[in-house]
Amino acid sequence: MKRFVLLGFALAILTFATFSRAADPNQIPATKEAPDGFVSLFDGKTLDGWEGDAKFWSVEDGCITGRSTEETPVPYSEYLVWQGEPVGDFTLLVDFCIYSGNSGIEYRAWKDDARNFGLNGYQADISPGDIMGILYGEALGEIIAWRGEKATFDKDGVKTIERFGDAQEIAKSIHMTGWNTYRVEARGNVFTEYINDVKTSELVDERPSSPKQGIFGLQIHPGPPMKFQYKNIFLKKLDK
Repeated sequence: MKRFVLLGFALAILTFATFSRAADPNQIPATKEAPDGFVSLFDGKTLDGWEGDAKFWSVEDGCITGRSTEETPVPYSEYLVWQGEPVGDFTLLVDFCIYSGNSGIEYRAWKDDARNFGLNGYQADISPGDIMGILYGEALGEIIAWRGEKATFDKDGVKTIERFGDAQEIAKSIHMTGWNTYRVEARGNVFTEYINDVKTSELVDERPSSPKQGIFGLQIHPGPPMKFQYKNIFLKKLDK
């Protein structure tokens, strides 16, 4: 009996040690294999399959890296644009880190020819502070849902807001200037965003103008010099 007690105790300590070893948010995550049913949108070495202004986008440390400097300011919101076919319903997984500035993941997007590498669409926003985790709409209503909010547009475009969580409590699960994982889900007219498996914002969009499919893009925003990185970008199409 004593041997079983000691064995159980040892297993308990091993289990605790395993689950208590949190990944260092300042460490670039390892390259991952695409989960079952997903495909990778980034090969970890090149920008093949993406197009953007080479002044701002490169691959460094095995990551898609966006960077602006005082010598290369961003004139307006530009994107690194995924060159795949438009997608309807999906789940998107993306590891990201923002060291400074403002970025975001554009989805159900369409090209805006008035801007160089311009896109319009929904956006999972990325910026340290209150904007991290919000649902933004470029040409779709700007800030649609703050962190902790579920927004609903009815067919006439009238928006209502329900709160499902406290923004500051949700923020405790986010590394504001470290590595995190975004999960974005689009199912019909329902869009849900998660960071590190914690829901940050949600939208039900019943407007006739709501895009039914679109492409993806990574944003670089006007402002002071900035840097951010993306890695392990995986897409699962849910279209029937």
